[in-house]
Amino acid sequence: MTEESNLAFHAGKSANIIKSLSDLYGLSLQEAADIYYQSDTSELIEDGIADLHCRSDKYLATVIWEEHQESRK
Repeated sequence: MTEESNLAFHAGKSANIIKSLSDLYGLSLQEAADIYYQSDTSELIEDGIADLHCRSDKYLATVIWEEHQESRK
């Protein structure tokens, strides 16, 4: 995969996860984006760790939401 196609793939994946966060938890897209980009999981996805990018967008949105809830305690 070229660097350009890799960047496009990750941008699309991020957008889909943010949309899933918004839909699943009733967040605005801005709130969902903030939660996504502040999560440790988003860094792991971007770095290709543990093939997280292969997981479904809704699954990853749930993981990120749980991480967000834990960080608020």
